[in-house]
Amino acid sequence: MRSRQPVGYVVQIDGAEVTLNLLDMHRGQVASHLQGVSSVTEVGSLLALDAGSRVLVMKVMALSFAEPREAHRLGVGSSAHQSEPLRNVAGLVVGQLIRQGRTTRFISDSLPTPPLGAEAFPLTGSELAASLGHTEDEDLPIALGQDLRGGGTLRVGLESLLSRHVAVLGSSGQGKSCFTAAVLQQIVRLPQARIVIFDINDEYSDAFELPDLPPGAVKLTTLGGNEENSFKVPYFALGRFGLHRLLIPSEKTQRPALSFALEHLNKVRWFDNDKGAGLAGDARAFLFDDCRQAGAGDAESRVQRLRAGTAPLGNEWPHMAALAALVAESHSIQPGRNGAERSSFHYSNVSPLVTRIHRFAEDPMFTDVVDVSGGAGRGGALSWGAESAQLVERIFGGQHVDWRVHIINLRRVSHDLTPFVLGSLLELYAYELFRRGQAQSVPTLLILEEAHHYMRPIGSGEEANENSLAYERLAKEGRKFGLALWLSTQRPSEISPTVLSQCNNWVTFRLTSEKDLNAVQTASEWADRREVRRIAGLARQTAIVFGGSISMPTMLRALDASPRPRSDDGAFRNWGQAVPQVDAAAYDEF
Repeated sequence: MRSRQPVGYVVQIDGAEVTLNLLDMHRGQVASHLQGVSSVTEVGSLLALDAGSRVLVMKVMALSFAEPREAHRLGVGSSAHQSEPLRNVAGLVVGQLIRQGRTTRFISDSLPTPPLGAEAFPLTGSELAASLGHTEDEDLPIALGQDLRGGGTLRVGLESLLSRHVAVLGSSGQGKSCFTAAVLQQIVRLPQARIVIFDINDEYSDAFELPDLPPGAVKLTTLGGNEENSFKVPYFALGRFGLHRLLIPSEKTQRPALSFALEHLNKVRWFDNDKGAGLAGDARAFLFDDCRQAGAGDAESRVQRLRAGTAPLGNEWPHMAALAALVAESHSIQPGRNGAERSSFHYSNVSPLVTRIHRFAEDPMFTDVVDVSGGAGRGGALSWGAESAQLVERIFGGQHVDWRVHIINLRRVSHDLTPFVLGSLLELYAYELFRRGQAQSVPTLLILEEAHHYMRPIGSGEEANENSLAYERLAKEGRKFGLALWLSTQRPSEISPTVLSQCNNWVTFRLTSEKDLNAVQTASEWADRREVRRIAGLARQTAIVFGGSISMPTMLRALDASPRPRSDDGAFRNWGQAVPQVDAAAYDEF
């Protein structure tokens, strides 16, 4: 402390709150010293308190004027009347600085208090960097941005940042995608990085055109279409869990019927001309989804063979519409006076599920992304587990992969289908991840862009809770299996509160909605009410960072990605430029 002058001294300690009187000589917002200039009288600034054997760090929470007290003026004992009020600084002790060799370390601790009269000093740049950052010696430092208090570049440890999930929040155009890309550009240069990006708006492919990456480090896949890197998800590869998430059956009647259909789907075939299904050895259709009365006995005998396990295994997966036939026949066929008959009452219980299956199977936007035609699958005996495992490896990678980042381009997936398609993929991934166990886990960073589109409950009441279980379990338990989530969203209030509450690190750009601000306040134990109130007034590309990797909430200027993702604003200024002349003859020829 010898290299700098004090700026004030402690005059009051009220519980956790400490009040300083600023010295008469200090009237500005910054203080100079041998190491530079430090901010001292701005809300959020940090000061060092000389507590004898310890150096405590105090965060400024409020500033005020107070009536002068002669005992605390320079002219103690004089009869001169001092009319100028004192300037008080109120704050909280947030930790202490300790010296280890040539390095300074910050220990978060809000319990110690300074003695009355303890002098307050500005922090140097190195002390401020130590107070804000939190990097273990063996961890890999990752830069997040420039601290606006003057502490330089804020760096945190990679493992500390990712191991408990990250939430990046902010309104459209505030810098979320650019910040995410800037951080990922540092991570992807690590030799064993594994990043999977669900890219809703086709933004990130440009950001990874880095000349120093080895060939094959970036893998691009477009869900749907017929482009070079296109991939259609076979519906049967979604497995039982993914299809349950896709079709959202009701619990009492539809779920058992769908479970029966999924259990025996590999034993039936689809007859397109008859618009019905039959067993693998049948020459025509006997199972239908329209509750027709004719042929109920034949359908009942085939359902019984499926239940008894005597039906042969098929050679290929049937069309997705076969699910509707199995659902309808397994639930609607009931014993009657003259033998088996199809009950319209029982059929009415499952008819909404039948309609839902057909709606997906006939929707051109859905079939552009998901292959509903069936087929041989991976080859060999038809197995849900084998098909699901192959799809998980195709999207998320197996034990060994050549790529470091896999960008899943979702621009062809319509927004109304996004919750269903991505919800099914996440459901399947959760099942496979937990089935493999911790022994086979591979650290993976999953980037969920515009997460409010699909990480939200579908339905209401108990049904909504049931449909949320997959991604909530990923958030709650995925950490133990090597999974780190990076959620980016404009509307935190529309994301499951359970998922938000599991995020340990928060990067919050400007949010103005009261619902969104309340969601941040409710979900994060690190969000101080004063800090949350400042979020609505943040400038563009400015964020407040708080959480387990950060010693205390920090306002920073977010890093700028190079190259940038395709998330810039429209170039409306170009409307003022002259329109180039076009050769009409050349245009007609074109």
